Amino acid sequence: MAYPTPPHTPTHYALKPAARAYASTARLNLQHYLWKDQTGYLIHPSIPLSNPNLKIADIGTGTGIWLIDLAKTLPPTVQLDGFDIDIANCPPQEWLPSNIHIHQLDILGQVPEHLVGVYDVIQLRLFQVVVKDNDPVPLLQNVLKMLKPGGHLQWGEYDMTTNRTLLADPALSASTLDAVPAFTQSLKSRESRVGQQSWIPTLPTLFAHHSLTSITQSRHTPTLSSLPFDLDVFLLTYEELSYKTLDGMEGGLGEKMRELIEKASQEASKGVAWAMERVVVVGRKGGDDKGVESGAEGADVIRGGNGKETGGIVESKAEEKCGKKRKRDVWIKVWKRLGFGTRG
Repeated sequence: MAYPTPPHTPTHYALKPAARAYASTARLNLQHYLWKDQTGYLIHPSIPLSNPNLKIADIGTGTGIWLIDLAKTLPPTVQLDGFDIDIANCPPQEWLPSNIHIHQLDILGQVPEHLVGVYDVIQLRLFQVVVKDNDPVPLLQNVLKMLKPGGHLQWGEYDMTTNRTLLADPALSASTLDAVPAFTQSLKSRESRVGQQSWIPTLPTLFAHHSLTSITQSRHTPTLSSLPFDLDVFLLTYEELSYKTLDGMEGGLGEKMRELIEKASQEASKGVAWAMERVVVVGRKGGDDKGVESGAEGADVIRGGNGKETGGIVESKAEEKCGKKRKRDVWIKVWKRLGFGTRG
């Protein structure tokens, strides 16, 4: 299905400098394959895919690589739509599988009426340099408008709060490498999208507060052999940030950042890297009988590395309280439907 393209392209985008778009494209594609390799899936195993007429959306599709990869695993009858504020990095429509269509959309703007309640599955990944003021709620609310009742939302991010520096040899130094995120963190008061984002660990709670059920949080630790490749992606991201965002600030901040990245790269080549967890949170939108009766009593937290997952349920106090309230609400609705009513 072809959707109309907005007449103007918004410019509030923290990455992808126009002069080096090829580097951005290469970085996005490498990032995708590393993500798939380390998690072991494109769509979380908890999301059902048996319906041959599913409608799936990829928000912030980038190069369209996730959809292109996904199309190889699903029937051609599945509708695959990619949305991004800038679709210049996607292949021409003539080169895409017939069930993939790419559309321009500012997901932080108003959701067009023809996209409301359309999709069975929506994927978001790596919006940490898009979310403003440490507040993902406007983004989450817009995405939920596009999701069908009973549909699933999958949201993946690097959890920067889990980051640690690893040394192949204890004698090595990581002082310059660790100065890179510290540099951007110092600029957070001037640009809220840079630096560590504290909202990422709260995604399960945010899902629950927006009435999503069956919430699952999977955490994937990187393998040691993947660390140099992950670091390449991180440094490329910081480099793009330096061109697109920091060059627009006073004081030559973009150039300072690039000089720091060059020195950090030399340090990293000796066996220094960052290791942080990839977190994928899945939730189901209520609105049908099955969704109402299932409820979510907290988030299942599955920890794994390289796609291998082990069991365990972990609930924060906020999630536990929210889960109990949802459970009570579920039983009240079921009680009413059985005709017994409630007492105040």
